[in-house]
Amino acid sequence: MYRLHQDSRGSSESREELEPPDAMMRYEIDVITPRNLDEALSILDKNESGTRIVAGGSDVIVQLRDGVLKAKRLLNILSLKELRFVRKDGKIVHIGSLTTYSDIVHSSITQDHAWPLLEAAEQIGAVQLQNTATIGGNLGNASPAGDSIPPLYALDTTVTTRSTSGTRKIPIEQFFQSYRKIDLKPNELIEEVCFKALGTHDRGCYIKLGLREANAISIVDVAVVLREERDAKSFTEARVALGAVAPTIRRARRCEEALVSGPLTPDVLRRAANLVADDVSPIDDIRGSAEYRKEVVVSLTYEALYQAVYNGEKHRG
Repeated sequence: MYRLHQDSRGSSESREELEPPDAMMRYEIDVITPRNLDEALSILDKNESGTRIVAGGSDVIVQLRDGVLKAKRLLNILSLKELRFVRKDGKIVHIGSLTTYSDIVHSSITQDHAWPLLEAAEQIGAVQLQNTATIGGNLGNASPAGDSIPPLYALDTTVTTRSTSGTRKIPIEQFFQSYRKIDLKPNELIEEVCFKALGTHDRGCYIKLGLREANAISIVDVAVVLREERDAKSFTEARVALGAVAPTIRRARRCEEALVSGPLTPDVLRRAANLVADDVSPIDDIRGSAEYRKEVVVSLTYEALYQAVYNGEKHRG
């Protein structure tokens, strides 16, 4: 067991000016590192208040530092190698919750069968962050600006959670319930995500707009998956997922319907992209206004659709 202390940054004078007295207080956090998955689940099953799961820590440590998250205990599961994998069983891709974004970038399986997720992983921060941040951590953080989440929506992902009682398999759109609220019980952890592999008749693309490209939180991001090409530029299934434009990731249903109506010419793609404006409810924040986001999401969707349909051959399984 280890103890972490709140970071005391800057001089005491500047802290007094900028922070309330309670933020100045040092506090101790117990960090528990289980030896295996069963031990981790046993600890969670005791359901002690204030316990928070941490792996790479890229989100949790920042939230603790800034006072956004209050936690008395951290369950450090980073050493649970049984939760770190990318594998393909038949037509299904499985990715363990402790798989890092570097793992995803370098996996031949994601390169061949999940390239929208690969493209998102390549744009998540600098290499140092990709080496530590995990896909399960991104899911658990539940931010609507989480870069990996729109591709997982577009891939029709199932999230598997585990506790001492067994596993639950939850469609990703049910797993995310509202803003930063997920269907994860106090005695559960995220075990893996899985989805049908993309193949030779499928297309997909992920595009992100950030203030500083890869090292910035998304202003808007879009993931597209088109499955089962019937003939030239015509598909039987379309899924378009929009990030950072609503309290949770938003599916562009009307756009999707337009994409399976016939051959996808540039004009059809443009009309379909225009429909996403009705599926978003963005907010104003420091990264962009709601009006700006609503305009950008249309153009970004068109670009993602065009890239998937007309430049997607290089990714075809």
